[in-house]
Amino acid sequence: MARINAACKKLARLCCKSSAATSLALSLVVSSAIAQPTAEALERSRQELGVFSDLLSVGLGLDEPGGLFGMNVGSIQSRYLFGQGAYLEIRSPLANRRQRLSLAALSSTMRDLQSSQNPFSRFSAAPSSQALDAGTADSALVASLASRIQDVDYELIVSSALRQAAEAAEALRSLEGIDDATYADIRGELAELRRDLQAHLSEMNEAVARANSVPTGTPDAVAVPLSERIALLRQLAQQKAEELGEQLEQAQSDYEQRWFAEREAFERALYASACTASEQLVSFADSETLAIVLAGLGDEGARMRPDRMHMLSIAELRRCASGAIAPSDISAVVYSY
Repeated sequence: MARINAACKKLARLCCKSSAATSLALSLVVSSAIAQPTAEALERSRQELGVFSDLLSVGLGLDEPGGLFGMNVGSIQSRYLFGQGAYLEIRSPLANRRQRLSLAALSSTMRDLQSSQNPFSRFSAAPSSQALDAGTADSALVASLASRIQDVDYELIVSSALRQAAEAAEALRSLEGIDDATYADIRGELAELRRDLQAHLSEMNEAVARANSVPTGTPDAVAVPLSERIALLRQLAQQKAEELGEQLEQAQSDYEQRWFAEREAFERALYASACTASEQLVSFADSETLAIVLAGLGDEGARMRPDRMHMLSIAELRRCASGAIAPSDISAVVYSY
């Protein structure tokens, strides 16, 4: 009898365990079936997100034709994430304007590297005492070589200064530091300096050739005032390059300040447009979130983070759409990455 009772108790425990396992399995199956949305529900959410993106594009002015071949100036790419919300990537003209500043900064760095000391400058100095003590023929030869090297030195320095001035003027125009008329005037001024340089160098070469044709190697009297004029031309070119460089630094600072102000206005328009368009997200839960990436609008700086993200709660957007809060009062997580 004791053995029969023990067997019955063991069987009962097994039945209880089997029933619990069966119940757990059934609950997992049911919850899995509930967690998986139907194809119709997914399509409805995607359509709602598409309408939301179109309204957002209109509110931000990205639907206006102004790009290449009449394309829109910006775009919005969206993807629905079930149970989490949606991911949107916005590309706007502000990103292109940011690239102008980056290119101008890179150009300034390259000009600084190019403005290093001329390798021919050490040969342009006066002849050494040893050369002066040498024979007349050797001294004349040294003087002739030094004169030619000095011509190369002048040409390199002036050409480099004119090139730097031209690049600075072009960067100034791209950053809206000068208008097209001023840019044209600067180009004309630089072109005139280039013509003067070539004319002076040609006259200098002719003077040196005449001096070499004389048996005694006496320098041509015209070469001295030509050297002075070329030195003055070098001073004018370098002064113009420095002047435009200073203007460019100020233009970069002003452009950057304007750009950040434009980005702030763009983000305010983003909140207002998202607030209005959120009425289309009917199937989205209050717990879901919109992750909106503004491509190319991040705080680059030393951290080199080119993009900027806004995390907007669906619940906050619905409160805004109902008038409970203003678009500027939407609580959002914003960071650059």
